Amino acid sequence: METANQKEGVDRFQRRICFWAMTCAIVLAFVFLFFHERSIAKGIVLGTCFSIVNFFLMGQSIPRILGRSRTKANAMGFMSILLRYFFLAIPLVIGIKYNTSFNFVAVVVGIFAVQIVIMVDHLAIKLILEKR
Repeated sequence: METANQKEGVDRFQRRICFWAMTCAIVLAFVFLFFHERSIAKGIVLGTCFSIVNFFLMGQSIPRILGRSRTKANAMGFMSILLRYFFLAIPLVIGIKYNTSFNFVAVVVGIFAVQIVIMVDHLAIKLILEKR
């Protein structure tokens, strides 16, 4: 029963982080659209979408790896990392190939959107707990 509660907690955390990452990306995109910077807006949204999918893939692969033999877990973990890196290369290639449509730096920032939101979330929780 405890693993069901843990999975529910992880799912809730993933949904919260992805919601905030996409919300921030859309708000930033609107700000850049207001200043007529379409390529930056599209780059942030593109990178964030791939960042969110990468985060979900990681969340799906970890439970499948746990409980396996060390050799099998290492092989599955390595394949998961390769697959996710390949997947994250797609928006980078799009950003380079279509540099007039997608700003490459904005794509890179979008790819780090989930990590940035996790860090901000952690710092916010830490600040709240310190005030108690």
